[in-house]
Amino acid sequence: GVTGGLSGPAIRPVAVRAIWQTRAAMLEGRLPTVPIIGVGGVRSGRDALELVAAGASAIQVGTATFNDPSAPVRVGRELAGLLQDKGFDRLTDAVGVAHGRLA
Repeated sequence: GVTGGLSGPAIRPVAVRAIWQTRAAMLEGRLPTVPIIGVGGVRSGRDALELVAAGASAIQVGTATFNDPSAPVRVGRELAGLLQDKGFDRLTDAVGVAHGRLA
């Protein structure tokens, strides 16, 4: 923690995996079920959807705001469009969907 940490797009694959593993542990009863906030490298609606499909029920947009202060609004709009395109009525319908497809 002296010099800072790794953030932004470089950690998104790690974030997706960590969320997927945490959600799987919840589904197996090894962890209590709680909301997961998807954090790490979210720059687009597609990035956000990957975290949601892995099990996140909310998304944080951080580093992207350094270059684009309106990134959270844009990402939300893009995510809403993707959810609609994929036939989801609500965000909650897509949370953890990747687990069902692998079962």
